[in-house]
Amino acid sequence: MVLDRPVGRPAFPRKPERRTLAPPRGTGPPPPPPIPPTPGVYLRGPPPLPPPGVILPRPIVVCLDLARMKQMDSSRSASLMKFLEDTGASPSEEEDRRRERVILELHKIVMDWTKWVARDQGGEPWITSGTVLTFGSYDLGAYGSESDIDAVCVGPCIASLQHHFFVILRKMLEAKPEVSDLHSIESARVPLMRFKFNGVSVDFPYAQLPVINAAEAIRANDPCLLEKIDEASWRCLSGVRVNRQIMQLVPNMKKFQVLLRCLKLWARKRGIHCHLVGFFAGIHLAVLGAYVCRRHPNATANTLLCRFFEIFSHWPWPRPVSLHDQTPLWSPDGCSLMPIVMPCYPPEFCASNVTKSTFNKIKEELWRGLSLTKDTSSTDVNWNWIFAPFPYAAKYKHFLRIVLSAPTTEELRDWVGWVKSRFRSLILKLESLNIGCDPDPSEQVDHTIGEPNAVFLWGLIMYSNTQICTTSLKMDFMRIVTNNIYGKEKCAHSDIELSVVVSMPQVPKSMSDHSAYLQKLPSLPPIMLGYPPMRRGCNAVG
Repeated sequence: MVLDRPVGRPAFPRKPERRTLAPPRGTGPPPPPPIPPTPGVYLRGPPPLPPPGVILPRPIVVCLDLARMKQMDSSRSASLMKFLEDTGASPSEEEDRRRERVILELHKIVMDWTKWVARDQGGEPWITSGTVLTFGSYDLGAYGSESDIDAVCVGPCIASLQHHFFVILRKMLEAKPEVSDLHSIESARVPLMRFKFNGVSVDFPYAQLPVINAAEAIRANDPCLLEKIDEASWRCLSGVRVNRQIMQLVPNMKKFQVLLRCLKLWARKRGIHCHLVGFFAGIHLAVLGAYVCRRHPNATANTLLCRFFEIFSHWPWPRPVSLHDQTPLWSPDGCSLMPIVMPCYPPEFCASNVTKSTFNKIKEELWRGLSLTKDTSSTDVNWNWIFAPFPYAAKYKHFLRIVLSAPTTEELRDWVGWVKSRFRSLILKLESLNIGCDPDPSEQVDHTIGEPNAVFLWGLIMYSNTQICTTSLKMDFMRIVTNNIYGKEKCAHSDIELSVVVSMPQVPKSMSDHSAYLQKLPSLPPIMLGYPPMRRGCNAVG
């Protein structure tokens, strides 16, 4: 038996049928018979039946012009490549040669340093060696003109971290006229020196191997050797091992390099590319980009960027992102909101400082990217809008102003590096008071202050009647900054000042040049922020 209507749906009342005579032969074709509803699965139930005698129009078939779509995709990819070149995201040949010279000079300095250490320790200089290994975006070939170089100093067992690396090697680097802005970050999760070499920024951690001839040992890539190194050295070499795995897993290295350049430029412009304040590090973007490239091996640059926003704006966090099937069983603090697995063995989570506030900012930027790239039918794309700098002054009404000062420029560099490594604790403190925070990673300078200084402005999300006790906030943060001997020593000559900025004239012009914020985005779940009542005697803002 064939049903002429869906089960359970009441039938329309039928009127008496009227018989009509057939048209004479040759006067025209008979009217087409009514088209029955097409059976199928409907998201909102089947459509209602038409009234009796009404003839449904035939369906309109839209033929997709695949050749035209491919041409538009190719045109958008070409304009994206041109945009990257114009903005300096793709380095010139001179930039390549300059970075190569930096690595060669660093290698010579490290070799001279290991010979000095051998003589100082009564060893044999002719067999004592060290080397420099690169990783990060430089090693992956996806760096831009403003990108730094991530390089690991690999040394022998007789060269200690605290004395030989942070004291002796630092003095050797400071003696070089090519080196400037050098400061040490000794108590970070990955201790390192940060400096500029011929104008190129370099992050320089240290890995100590349990051998004398470290250069030869690391070239042999012996897995048994890695099992004998300390935890800090293991973390330093993780970046090198991850890069090698990504190069093996990515199906097309050139397409991956273009995508990673796009992601780094986007994250930097939108203020979400700084690991220390809870946003993306380079390793996070590399793994996410590799994940997209593996899922779409034949896609163009334009399609890869669109798929990135599409995939991760809908990603079911905290489900881990992994290039392998294996996932670590243990997630360290900071990795629970956006867990990203490094493609190495044994599998590890990428170190992360993401907090609730920075997690919400990242999700919002992913949704923004999706809304601006989801229309793939148009050839004209305004890449300047997608990669527009984040307009903090237009977005926020209140800012937390952090001023770090020191007697000299050299002391200020060390002080800034030390305090920034503790910034996550300040963000968590604000969140414990139910205050949303968007920490701008960029540094400003207040020229009205006599001492060398660095100024940070963080956007605050608060109610209009919210009050913040900056006095108690500073006291809590200072206890974290001075929780060891190094911090107490630095704090003896340096200072931290916290205040709340409300009026627009107090915001630097660099943060208020962009008045437009974003197009209408898909709505996110609202975040309700509240603040406890303030005690008397505290600096407050209403």
